[in-house]
Amino acid sequence: MAVIEIKGVNKTYRDPASGRETRTLENIRLSATDNDFLVLLGPSGCGKSTLLNIIAGLVPHDDGGEVLVQGRRVTGPNPKLMAYMFQDPVLYPWRTVQKNVEFGLEAQRVDKEEGRERALKYLRMVGLEGFADYYPRQLSGGMCQRVALCRSLALETDIVLMDEPFGALDEQSRIILGDELVEIWRKVRRTVVFVTHSLTEAVYLGQRIVVFTARPGRIKAVIENPLPRPRSIGSAEFNGVVDTLWGHLKEESLLALMREKAIEEQVALPKE
Repeated sequence: MAVIEIKGVNKTYRDPASGRETRTLENIRLSATDNDFLVLLGPSGCGKSTLLNIIAGLVPHDDGGEVLVQGRRVTGPNPKLMAYMFQDPVLYPWRTVQKNVEFGLEAQRVDKEEGRERALKYLRMVGLEGFADYYPRQLSGGMCQRVALCRSLALETDIVLMDEPFGALDEQSRIILGDELVEIWRKVRRTVVFVTHSLTEAVYLGQRIVVFTARPGRIKAVIENPLPRPRSIGSAEFNGVVDTLWGHLKEESLLALMREKAIEEQVALPKE
């Protein structure tokens, strides 16, 4: 049974000042099942983050489509069903690592002792139990992102939405955090929807990889990842899947770059 169902979703943004409309998503039809690890991959501006926000109930889609989560139509945010992890860890500097992880649990009025146990459970999974009493300023960027990951997972929702959560990190940190995420996902069973623009990250993490066209974003291909875990970056099999994705994505990436260049040139034109 599908945990997430997206049926014919479109999204158009309208600039109230100029009246200009930008079609961001077009006729998106997609589903995710229990314990799925679904990666959304596409060129810049193709609407993959917008789609994640629509699933989360943070952004409304145009009339006519439908998004269902566990069989219920999405009409707004539901933190009891879905956790959301952003690219920026957004930690509170005045709270310790443990208290940052507990923040969402406090909002849901989870028992104090249970919240403490959950926070320590996930901190232990990412090797940060010994840093529970530290403050964000005392941590590296990768460690802060681990804390943000724990905060999302500690909610223990069935669905975790992740918008380029490792995008600001160096490559080594991204791989290490990816390994930790996959290990936790295998242990605790979550449906993960993960946005990235990195082909390597998509192949390294995803069970299924959804390739988007340039704006307006449409689904060009859904690739089943055949590689067993753990995956070896740079192996012939790994590179073969990367090449397959690039075959779908190259034309769309070039088109996106051409459109960006055209916009830049238009903006740079002198006024008459």
